[in-house]
Amino acid sequence: MKKKPASDDTFLNALADAYRLQESIISTTELAVISTTPEGLITSFNKAAETLSGYSADEMIGKATPVVLHDNIQLIERADELSNELHQEIEPNFEVLSAKTRLRKIADRKEWTYIRKDGTRFPVLVSFTGLWDDKGNLTGFASIATDITESKLAEKKLRDSEAHLQALLNSIDDVAFEISRDGEYTNIWTRKDYMLFVSPREQYVGKKLTDVLSGELLKQYQDGIEKVLRTQNSESLEYPVPHQKRWSSCKISYINDNKVLILVRDITAKKKAELLLAQSEQKFRALTENIPGAVYLCKKDARHEMLYINPQVKEIVGYEPADFISGKVSMTDLYHAEDRERIFAVVEKALQTHEKFHLRYRLQHRNTEWRWVEEIGSVILQPGEPAMIEGFISDITFQKQAEEALEKIAEENHRIFANALNLIAIASFDGYFLKLNPYWTQLLGWTEEELMNHRFLEFVHPDDIAATKNAVGHLQVGRHISTFENRYRHKDGTYRWLLWTSASDVKNQLIYASAVDISERKKSEDELLRSKQSMESFAIKLQEQNRQLDEFAHIISHNLRSPIGNIKALIGLLSPTSSVSEYQQIFEKLKNVAHNLGETMNELMETLKAKKETDIERVDIRFHEIFDKVVQSLQGELIQTGASISYDFEAAPVIHYSRTYLESIFQNLLSNAVKYRSPDRAPEIKVLTRMRDHSVELIVRDNGLGIEMDKFGDKLFGLHKTFHDHKDARGVGLFLIKTQIEALGGSIYAESKVGEGTAFTVLFGSSQD
Repeated sequence: MKKKPASDDTFLNALADAYRLQESIISTTELAVISTTPEGLITSFNKAAETLSGYSADEMIGKATPVVLHDNIQLIERADELSNELHQEIEPNFEVLSAKTRLRKIADRKEWTYIRKDGTRFPVLVSFTGLWDDKGNLTGFASIATDITESKLAEKKLRDSEAHLQALLNSIDDVAFEISRDGEYTNIWTRKDYMLFVSPREQYVGKKLTDVLSGELLKQYQDGIEKVLRTQNSESLEYPVPHQKRWSSCKISYINDNKVLILVRDITAKKKAELLLAQSEQKFRALTENIPGAVYLCKKDARHEMLYINPQVKEIVGYEPADFISGKVSMTDLYHAEDRERIFAVVEKALQTHEKFHLRYRLQHRNTEWRWVEEIGSVILQPGEPAMIEGFISDITFQKQAEEALEKIAEENHRIFANALNLIAIASFDGYFLKLNPYWTQLLGWTEEELMNHRFLEFVHPDDIAATKNAVGHLQVGRHISTFENRYRHKDGTYRWLLWTSASDVKNQLIYASAVDISERKKSEDELLRSKQSMESFAIKLQEQNRQLDEFAHIISHNLRSPIGNIKALIGLLSPTSSVSEYQQIFEKLKNVAHNLGETMNELMETLKAKKETDIERVDIRFHEIFDKVVQSLQGELIQTGASISYDFEAAPVIHYSRTYLESIFQNLLSNAVKYRSPDRAPEIKVLTRMRDHSVELIVRDNGLGIEMDKFGDKLFGLHKTFHDHKDARGVGLFLIKTQIEALGGSIYAESKVGEGTAFTVLFGSSQD
């Protein structure tokens, strides 16, 4: 038999070592590793794959392809994607998993949905790669799958994997070193070059630990490797990275008697978190030592043995924290006998329901005084650990005393509320009584239930509802009401007058009100009011009679002046040389003036008989009729001044009004238009009527001197107010017609410009109906 060369033995040993290393990694990794033939038949199925899928290796090796683990719909969708990407038809079978790797010789990394043997689905990250021999021939495929349901860390590990042992280590975030018993680096895998002490990474292989590490860190690694090789148990280390602001951890695992696998991980973030936690604990202690109350952690036992309690406990019970921690004093020893059973029952219930508890009870101070405290706490339950209680105790003795004082005040207020001899009520903004004192039933006859089941406006007199709503509106915006009166209905149907004082709480939408019965006072006031009204009525009658007499005197004085002046003007047109026909023409006009003057005197005598304003007779009058009469009375002045006068009564030809007043209005406005004419032009007077808001409106416009409205506008209709130098101006006419117009519910106003003329507008108002 031919002896094998020594180099063959070395090669075989190295191959065996590599195989054992591979088997060690495959069997210990948490990644599901599956290898197949080029056709897809499974050739290896590690423990992690069994755990992940629910299938055993015997069920899968040589009997199935990885397709059995996949969702068919995803396979079809992926086949369409790859067909477009690779420009060839890809079938939705094992070809979907292997095509990209086979054609492009790259690992195909993708998230899939796996289906376990029991039918459950879960997301996985799968890396599928080809296996080629040294001649480039495809010998099979390997896939590595990891469950990404719980953590995305596996996804990062898969992305950070490298080519060497990619099928096994592509999901590991760590730096992986293979080191021999004598401390030599024999292999390295990583994608985190920043964690390496030697760069580039290839220079690690062949170096010794002593070439890379030094000092205490070197000794920790050497001791750890020696212990792992001796015990075959893994060891872990944590250390600050020399000359860097980082922390690392390493796990040393046994491969064989000559090699270990070291996984180095960056734990800087973890260390920072631990530092923050330590700082947080320091802040917590600083907070608990300054908070106004006792923060504690104790066992859930008969004595509530304290594990921690802050110094503020001394302010509550007089004992030091050490007295409780040592067991010298127990909080349960300080419970008031009347409270003890209730406290234990509440805590026990919290233990059963896993809810917080809230208690108020008494503790005995070291000086024997009893202090009221409030405790808020919860029971802590951890598997395999005894139950504990954590909570906060605060001294509420002063609060309790204040509450007792408030209760006493509330009791006194209730007695006052129940026995008051006036009405007291609390009502809501939506109009319902919420609370009433007994006097309501005594005064109004309704039961409390009857009053509270109806809106309070239902008991208010109909004539007072609007005012009551208005008062409630003031209260709803925070305004207090001190004197408000309305009537409330008694159960017998009569009404009681009430005088209210009310305030509101806008935030809570409540009204607080108190009322006294003023029905008797209102009766007395009504009697006095009736007496006063009788006297005032008599006085008004006297005033009206005086006003009518005064008005009559003014009408006679003013309305007779124009006809007399007209007679003078007509006579003035005659001279010794006038012809008979001129005398006849003037005589005819004098007869008309005399006739109209007689009618005016008769109408004035009839007006004198009026006793009150509503007795003024109103009849249907045609504007044209009165207008013609007045124009005839002014004929002489119109001829002398060369005045032209036009009218338009088509829009409103008739009005229901006082004939005497309407004639007075025309007489004054037309005579004023002639009297206050401009010396620069002949008078032009325009008269028209129109409808405005269902009422008749009369407008008299002239082109006379005009009036300075800014200066005299507020005095225009005053008695004896004149604004031009005219020998006949007496300031009565406009005052008179304004009084007449307003007496019948109308109004008058003027618009004027100096040098242009004046327009008077009369609005007859509703009195015309």
